[in-house]
Amino acid sequence: MKKFLSLLLACLMIPTFVSGCGSTSGTASSSASTSSASSSGSEQPVNLVFSTQASSDVNYVKAIYMVKDEIEKESNGSLTMEIHDNGSLMTQEGEVDAVARGTLDMMFSSPFLIADQLPYLSMFTAAYIFKDEAHLREVMDGEIGQKVVEDVADKLNVRWLSALYCGSRNLDLRDIGHEVKTPEDLKGVNLRMPNSTAWLFMGKALGANPTPMAFAEVYQGLQTGAIDGQENPLPTTVAQKWYEVTNQIVLTGHVIEPMCIAICEDKWQSLSDNQKTILTNAIKTATEWCDQENLEEEQKDIEFLREQGLTIVEPDLDAFMEYSENYYLSNSEMTADWDMYLYQQIKSL
Repeated sequence: MKKFLSLLLACLMIPTFVSGCGSTSGTASSSASTSSASSSGSEQPVNLVFSTQASSDVNYVKAIYMVKDEIEKESNGSLTMEIHDNGSLMTQEGEVDAVARGTLDMMFSSPFLIADQLPYLSMFTAAYIFKDEAHLREVMDGEIGQKVVEDVADKLNVRWLSALYCGSRNLDLRDIGHEVKTPEDLKGVNLRMPNSTAWLFMGKALGANPTPMAFAEVYQGLQTGAIDGQENPLPTTVAQKWYEVTNQIVLTGHVIEPMCIAICEDKWQSLSDNQKTILTNAIKTATEWCDQENLEEEQKDIEFLREQGLTIVEPDLDAFMEYSENYYLSNSEMTADWDMYLYQQIKSL
């Protein structure tokens, strides 16, 4: 894998990222076939079918509607987009399979969703793989991102066209008797985590006692003291009203998951150069808008939570990053599939 990625770094210099860079499966097919521009200069119309589980009120889905409006205007109808949100077309599992097979054109993807198919991408699910939004942008829009994009396209027939910043995950705690500034302050704290090996391991890598609990049970768990805290993006904490039963937000920012706009590689290659340019430019604009909106929303949520009486703690991030990295790297089983050369490249930025 290291040799493969090194070769990609040397020869795949075509810009890829454009942002500055249930279990029932379903299928969808594009309503029109595609081709490059004909000898007369005309283009065959292409309809891009996009499926997502998220609702239209979240910023990254709003960004896709922006893309739709822009490509339909700029292409004079050569490109159209059909968006199915709220899981109205198929499940998330169905999306991943359908785009890979070419029976669905586009979806949101991320390293979290395809790490089973490309195990080395599991390193992108580790705490603090990205330090902040600027680090995410530098990695995903640069040569490292290009290498990963080409590998995903080659192995899975799925091309990531852009990586959107959708916020970072932070700690939300009950009264535990002290503020959390370092990982040592989380010793013995029962922190709710999703019930999977990677997430539970992450809880330990933060210094806490990870406690699996269903999402729907978190409010009651916090209210009764079954758990001492939870970790999620701030908009989720606000939407779920967990602030009603907690008193401390710790801005750890331990997970930043890139939400990638993805297209079937075969579909991408079938587009004309002009259609690719129109789609690329529209996604670039939408990505920049989404990133800025989410950064501003996080600040608004911090002020809202402060107004609700919660203490906003800015912890020692260097201490958290060092503790977390040491915890991961000392576990050979957890890092067995990682590409350590690529990992060190990411961390060095």
